[in-house]
Amino acid sequence: MDEKKLFIAQMDKLIKYGRDNDNLVTRADIDEYFKDISLDEEKKQLIINFLYDARIGVDEAIDPEEMMDEEDVDFLKMYIDELESIGKVTEKEKLAVIDTFLSGDVSAKDKLIESYLWDVVETAKLYAGFGVGLEDLIGEGNVALAVILEGLDKRSSAKEIDSMISDALMSAMEELVYEDSNEKNKNNSWAQDANEVLDKAKELAETLGRNVKVEELCSFGDFEEEFVRNVLEITGGIEIIEDSVKNGSK
Repeated sequence: MDEKKLFIAQMDKLIKYGRDNDNLVTRADIDEYFKDISLDEEKKQLIINFLYDARIGVDEAIDPEEMMDEEDVDFLKMYIDELESIGKVTEKEKLAVIDTFLSGDVSAKDKLIESYLWDVVETAKLYAGFGVGLEDLIGEGNVALAVILEGLDKRSSAKEIDSMISDALMSAMEELVYEDSNEKNKNNSWAQDANEVLDKAKELAETLGRNVKVEELCSFGDFEEEFVRNVLEITGGIEIIEDSVKNGSK
C-alpha cells in the first residue's frame, strides 16, 4: 500500500479506537498504530494535534469544558445551578429506579427522568465545540430521554435499559451535530475523504500534465480548502500538489 494511504488508514483506525476508548489514546498507541511508518517527533506532534481537534486526548483525557465558548460556559453554569435542587444519584440508585419503573409503577417515570438529567449534561459536554450550542445539545438529549422512556421494552434488565438510554443520548446528539455542521463525516469518514483528496490530486495532475495547486484541487474535487490543507499537513504533503503546508506556503 502507498505509504500516504497507509498513514491515512492507520489514522482512521486510531481515531475509531480512541472513540471506543472514551476518547483517549496513549503515545504507545500511536507508536503501535504507526509502527510500519517512520515518524519523527514533528510528525507525532501533528498526529497529537489532529487527535486533539477530533476531541481525543493523548495520555490524558481532554476536559470537555476546554472546547466550550463563553456562551456555553455561562449556560452550563446556569443549568447546573438549576439541577442542584435535584441532586445526582448513584449508579445503584439509578438502577433501582429503573427496576421500580419496569415493575409497572408509572409514578417512577418522573424520578427516572430526573435520574438521567445529569447524564444528559455530561453527554452534551462531550459534543461541545462541534458547532452546536450546549443549550441545543442538552435540549436534544432531554427530548431523546423522554422518547426512549416511552418505548422501553420492559422485558429488558435495568442494566440493559441504562445502556440503551446512554446510547440514545449519544445518538441524538451525534445526529444533531451531523445535521448542523456535517462534522460527522469528518469523524467517521475521514480516511475515505482523505484518500479521495489523494486520488483526485493524481487524476487532475495527469489531466493537466503538471503539478496542481490547492485551489485547483478544491475546485476539481469540491473539497473545502481547510480540509485539503489538513490532509496535506497530517500526511506530510503530496508531491504533485503545489502550495502545500509542508513547504510553508499559504
